Amino acid sequence: MGWFAKRFDASFDETDWPRDPRLDPFRDAVWQLSLNGEIQGWVTTSVTPMRSLPFFWSKLECMWNQVHWADGKHEDVEEDYSPGWFVVEELLTGHFTTYDSRFDRDGTFDASLVTEPDRDRLWAHLNHGS
Repeated sequence: MGWFAKRFDASFDETDWPRDPRLDPFRDAVWQLSLNGEIQGWVTTSVTPMRSLPFFWSKLECMWNQVHWADGKHEDVEEDYSPGWFVVEELLTGHFTTYDSRFDRDGTFDASLVTEPDRDRLWAHLNHGS
């Protein structure tokens, strides 16, 4: 069960939701952000079910992302959803643009998917969604 469902509705039934295979790389994932070869931080991502208009009948998935800076600061969780999948597409191309509150401006970073076992360690440490 995704962090959204745990936080807002423990009885949220995800068993009959369609699963979008394009989102598989973003299911409880960690992406490293770097600039000129130096680690700047990480983006954690998760995928949760959502309902869409009209009348919340359509069952879809939503990707949530959160930036965690190397200095320990965290940005708010943000959502990405179809049809645009702007963050999904950007991360898949190896880049990520976000507001950098440390410098009060947008920044574009190189992004790479973190794999096991570093992914597990970072996922636990970064505490996605908090």
